[in-house]
Amino acid sequence: MSNNKTVDIFLNPKSVAVIGASKNPMKGGHRIVYNLVNNNYKGRIYPINPNSEGELLGLNFNKSVLDIEEKIDLAIFYVPNHRIPQLLEECIQKKIRGAMIEASGFEEVGEKGLEIKEQILKITDNFSKIRIMGPNCMGLTRIDGDSDAGDNERGGFFTSFGVFSTYKRGNIAIISQSGMLNGGYLMYIMEKYPELGIRYSCSIGNKMDLNETDFLEYFIEDITVNVIAVYLESFKNPRKFINLCKKVRKIPNKTIILVKGGITSQGQKATLSHTGAMAENSQLINAIIAQSGVIQAKDFDELFQFARTFSMMYNENKVMPKYGNVSLVTGSGGAGTVVADITAQYGLKFPNFNDKEYDILVDLYPEWMPPNRFALIDFWPAMEKAMTKNNNRDEVINEVFELLLNDEKVEGMLNMLFCARRFGGLPDYKKFVKTINDGSKPVFFWLIGEVESVQEVSKYMAQNNIPTFPTIEEMIKNFKILVQDSKNKNY
Repeated sequence: MSNNKTVDIFLNPKSVAVIGASKNPMKGGHRIVYNLVNNNYKGRIYPINPNSEGELLGLNFNKSVLDIEEKIDLAIFYVPNHRIPQLLEECIQKKIRGAMIEASGFEEVGEKGLEIKEQILKITDNFSKIRIMGPNCMGLTRIDGDSDAGDNERGGFFTSFGVFSTYKRGNIAIISQSGMLNGGYLMYIMEKYPELGIRYSCSIGNKMDLNETDFLEYFIEDITVNVIAVYLESFKNPRKFINLCKKVRKIPNKTIILVKGGITSQGQKATLSHTGAMAENSQLINAIIAQSGVIQAKDFDELFQFARTFSMMYNENKVMPKYGNVSLVTGSGGAGTVVADITAQYGLKFPNFNDKEYDILVDLYPEWMPPNRFALIDFWPAMEKAMTKNNNRDEVINEVFELLLNDEKVEGMLNMLFCARRFGGLPDYKKFVKTINDGSKPVFFWLIGEVESVQEVSKYMAQNNIPTFPTIEEMIKNFKILVQDSKNKNY
């Protein structure tokens, strides 16, 4: 069986047995069944528990998978680790092709856990009889439709024992050794960025069998995925990982972002107790990352912020910057100075205007304050001139946007925008969004002003795939990673 067909068993099963299903709402075995039912899983669900009778969420309990006449594609385990070997034997007898083990208590706990692992290797004939995801994981999520869609359109396949009620389908796939990224943190991110769309989230745990390269290979071929966000504590097959990442570097609409845990001696001790991952030499880690050409994030927040930025750019088919030639539009000289410093630190440049573009700016500005010759535009003097002549201040800003979007030297725009109803009313941000999305360049915003107004404008921009950022440096850093990704690409 090909690798992608194997992964497909786990991502797109037509029938699922939940071994360890429970009537107790506080137990993970209950929440897994709840997630499948509540999120509109289209396949058949079989709750398995020898100690339970009756129904669970309208589904009949079964004592064993062997009691079920119909074919079962996937078994999800939420039972104590010592029970798993025997239950796996029943799954093999039933000819179930995949087992997702969400229980912990294997390499990470030492000798007893390793003994159970050895039993599983023997029972499965080194995974030739049944493929395994995990153990020590929080399953996976496949989102087919938004949570606020109609009953037939919402949901997908949710096997985490976290509870999801708000989600949006998008173009991001997650591969993680930490269950948190298919649990509590994913819930937080989806509420923090409600317009952030997720397609898949896969918690691979200890990687006893299936590992990061299996899912990475699948997502590279999946046309619904543009951004692959990865958290790893160890590399199962470094050479294959590097080769797959190099393959992505030749695909215009794919990007991999990586957080690597265990890069210090202290972090390596933590990974051993978490997933049983053995320590890797820091020089080896750096070499793998350098050869792979992935975008490296330092933590989970940065991982998802980068993923959000790339996702939005791909959604709008933006042309990625190659040389780091950026512009800034601001209403503050102080902000312009700080941005100029930080852009220089990140290797970005403000190109000079040609005479044609510069002459357009001169017409917008008062005689007492001419514009810069380089692409740092403090539009406040131009707005004062416009307001003195009773012209629309937003027309001035929009004209500046159009100028920069059409300037061949400028690859993208950074903006500071003041948002406050009590200060002359909100800027015409909807018009700005239309102008920006009619163009092909990445445009980022740092919004300041009234909190409520900033939230209103930020929400609208997010809905239209224009990223906003809470700090100047985060805005600049996210533009820089677009440049880095372009340099990594081989097309």
